[in-house]
Amino acid sequence: MNMKLAFVAIVMTATAHAQTADVGKAAFRGIYQEMVEIDSSASTGSCTKVVHAAETRLLAAGFAADDLQVVIPEGKPDDGNIVARIRAPGAKKKGVLLLAHIDVVDAKRADWERDPFKLIEEGGFFYGRGAADDKAMAAVFLDLMLRLKKDGSKPKRDLIMALTCGEETSNRVNGVDYLLKNQRELIDAAFAINEGAGGLLSADGQKHLVLQVQAGEKVHQVYTLEVTNKGGHSSRPERDNAIYRLARATLKVEGLSFPLELTPVVREYFRITGPLLGGEIGAAMSAVAKNPGDPAALATLMNDPGYNAVLHTTCVATQLDAGHAPNALPQRATATLSCRVMQGTTPEQVKEALERAVSDDQVKVEIVRRRNGSSAPELTDEVMKPVRAAAAKLWPGVPVAPSMTAGATDGRYLMSAGIPTYGMSGMFGVPGEGNAHGLNEKIRVTSLYDGREFLESIVRAYVK
Repeated sequence: MNMKLAFVAIVMTATAHAQTADVGKAAFRGIYQEMVEIDSSASTGSCTKVVHAAETRLLAAGFAADDLQVVIPEGKPDDGNIVARIRAPGAKKKGVLLLAHIDVVDAKRADWERDPFKLIEEGGFFYGRGAADDKAMAAVFLDLMLRLKKDGSKPKRDLIMALTCGEETSNRVNGVDYLLKNQRELIDAAFAINEGAGGLLSADGQKHLVLQVQAGEKVHQVYTLEVTNKGGHSSRPERDNAIYRLARATLKVEGLSFPLELTPVVREYFRITGPLLGGEIGAAMSAVAKNPGDPAALATLMNDPGYNAVLHTTCVATQLDAGHAPNALPQRATATLSCRVMQGTTPEQVKEALERAVSDDQVKVEIVRRRNGSSAPELTDEVMKPVRAAAAKLWPGVPVAPSMTAGATDGRYLMSAGIPTYGMSGMFGVPGEGNAHGLNEKIRVTSLYDGREFLESIVRAYVK
């Protein structure tokens, strides 16, 4: 072949690859858009609608009935879940689980600048409820399963995808908990990949600083403070007023600070990230990594809501309910506390701390739906080598750091069941910019597509 023909062949091959990539990218965007635009919030939506949309795509890709299960809890028709499996006959290792939740937090159209259930691309971001939390990963996993099935891939261990409901609210049946209790065999695995960590960008959004891998999380435990008394006519006020007593109690909770607990994961994250982040916060992170007792550095970090949250247990008042009539003294007043509890701390220990802080035997402290914590998973070479390899290819020179999330994910159920679970998405952002659970939730367009490439890379490595 002469040089001219060789050049033409190379150009044609490159063009074909580019066209294939564009088609794949467009197909993925279609999946993502469909998911975001199906309202799966607890008040006005349905997880089951997302499940059936995913089921339709999986069946079209060739998944057989035995490898595709739709699980809808009895009496909860909108709390559906779906599990799909690509089997590896004769596999010597247990499978790998890809977990993402498909339910989202409620979103009122009147409060949003854009329709929360329309995927809108604007200014380099995708906007929509669930655009980041967690339909980004759900769409990536579904897209990957479809492509692997269509390509006839032969993994050396089972690859399992579970898209589940009920992560965002206790008012729904939690899909992971339900599956573990009723059909554990569907999602049993050697380890799981889940939400919980992405990557940190510089404040201007221009530089990739560190790729995060979540290894551990706080546990969300709800408590109530309740005051009751005999009430009466509001024309005859009494000193013992349930609302006033509750107000004094909640102010005492506001002043409560739980003991600092610098975990090995958080300390390592500070060590790696501090020098890269720079500034006052970065310097404080580096100082605490060297000396966990540095009071000035700790004070700096505790002034930042995000970093304060990973240093100790926190409790905050989130709801109030009091009185029964505008012309009657209140017979009952209740405050709800959202507590994020450090691993190793029991709900009872937090309850005791709240009782000591309130110091009023007429304020009843109750644990709502007791939740157990779990230990951090081990960062094994099996899990981390593919992560480091993918990071080196996509973001040369960017370090990988373990992290602990201050929130809570469905990983807590898997960890408690003995399935190590790691949060990683490869989706970078500036802290807080996504505003998950808040108004105008968004994710960077480039971050979504980079995360797709990262997740595909590590998953292929895990099952090869």
